[in-house]
Amino acid sequence: MLKRYVVILAVLVIALSVPQQVLAEGQTWGNDVLVHQANHIYGFGMDQGDKDTLLVVVTHTGTTRDTLSIYRSTDNGQNWNRERTLISGGDDLRFGKADIIAAKGDSNFVFVFWIWDNELWYCKYNYGDLSPRFCTTIDNDNVVDFSVCQDLWSNYWLYVVYQTDQDSVIFKTSRDYGQTWKFKKNLTEVTPITSQPSVAYSQGTYLVVAGKTDDDKIYTIRNDNSGYSADWKDGQYTSAHTDCDDPVVAASHASPDSEAVFWVFYERYSTTPPAHWVLNFHWSTDAGASWFITSQPTDTSSGNRLYPSLHVLKENEAQNITLAYRYEGTSPRQIRYIYKPNGQVNPSVWMAPYSGINDHSPHHTPPQRAYTLRGTDNSVFSAVLYVHDMLNDLYFDASSFTGVDNEWGEQIVQEFSLRQNYPNPFNPSTEIEFEIRRNGWVNLEIYNILGQKVRQLLTDHLEKGHHRITWDGKDDNGKDVANGIYFYRIQTGDFTATKKMILLK
Repeated sequence: MLKRYVVILAVLVIALSVPQQVLAEGQTWGNDVLVHQANHIYGFGMDQGDKDTLLVVVTHTGTTRDTLSIYRSTDNGQNWNRERTLISGGDDLRFGKADIIAAKGDSNFVFVFWIWDNELWYCKYNYGDLSPRFCTTIDNDNVVDFSVCQDLWSNYWLYVVYQTDQDSVIFKTSRDYGQTWKFKKNLTEVTPITSQPSVAYSQGTYLVVAGKTDDDKIYTIRNDNSGYSADWKDGQYTSAHTDCDDPVVAASHASPDSEAVFWVFYERYSTTPPAHWVLNFHWSTDAGASWFITSQPTDTSSGNRLYPSLHVLKENEAQNITLAYRYEGTSPRQIRYIYKPNGQVNPSVWMAPYSGINDHSPHHTPPQRAYTLRGTDNSVFSAVLYVHDMLNDLYFDASSFTGVDNEWGEQIVQEFSLRQNYPNPFNPSTEIEFEIRRNGWVNLEIYNILGQKVRQLLTDHLEKGHHRITWDGKDDNGKDVANGIYFYRIQTGDFTATKKMILLK
């Protein structure tokens, strides 16, 4: 069934890839909560168990030795208590990475991952009191980076991809709560991926791994059978761009089988004068079998590094996604974010404000990490962990608890609407109707199936209310366009929508 969708997408892959720049200034983050202080912080991660529990793991150095600590918050991150400390000796945790998975429900475990003396370690704790149950190494082959995720649909199976110092990217999975790790697959032997791996799952059986190649491109490979070694499918470059870095992949949990939605974000160095870093992304609606070409969700022309971070709300049927990135276009440096309230609708469109954390200047190593969480009042909010520029303070931003809730995306749709053109199919002209609920600047454009703009139909400041405009089937030069599929896109404020129409002569 999956192949059927691939054929359809092969026709439309370019057409729907019109860049969607829908961001607008929104709330400003700034009420930052101090989680941990240390001489130097190396890595951290966060996960949510129940609605009233957030857990953070952090690797750091104290006055004499390196330490791994676990913190808990039961009030939406406004206060944090240190619950557990694992102490090592010497410099074993330095330059390491850490992450945590809180597997609420029947398993009642917390899983902690970190790099310790160039080995990838894993430890299982009881969810309630965080008492240790089991610790082991997943691999001792000089691990330098890793990414983990879990499968909500199969008793919290765990998946990990990690990079060794030999430029190999390895995949493993555990189906017994971390007791054993199997289905080992060296993805570098079957793909050009050699570094910066990132893994995500969707709808129980689908996995996508994204990574960086030696020629600085982004490559993806998928598995449609929960990580079984024999079921890794042919991979592909998501684009032809070089000079790419820091890929991250995420997926919505709510897709029907064979329609799993995945995203890959990464930063790319553009040499177009002036040379600068941009934030690009691709999306797939067929479980990673094919990818829509690049889009750029925001203006990132400051010239500085971005370090994207993606996260999906961890619950069945979840559709809420947060992307954060570091931005140096202002002083002090900011962390900005965009938020997607429904991963199944218009995967190319991210409808959210972007904002900055201005209390402190965030450092880039380790980079910030974004999260989509559910509050104790059942609202959905975006949050971020980041390290102070002096590398000794770990902060949780707690100011996003207002203004983002379950109804946020629906409110946007209710305020604006773009109707299907009539007639459709049409010849020689068609009418396009839309509604705006407040005064503002409106752009309405026509694109062909190659993603090329053929007509600037409207660019004007309009009064709120209902509007109708006619397209006569001509391009910007007054020439009749050819038969085929076309797309009309409206942009006004934070609202962007695209619909398809057909010209038949």
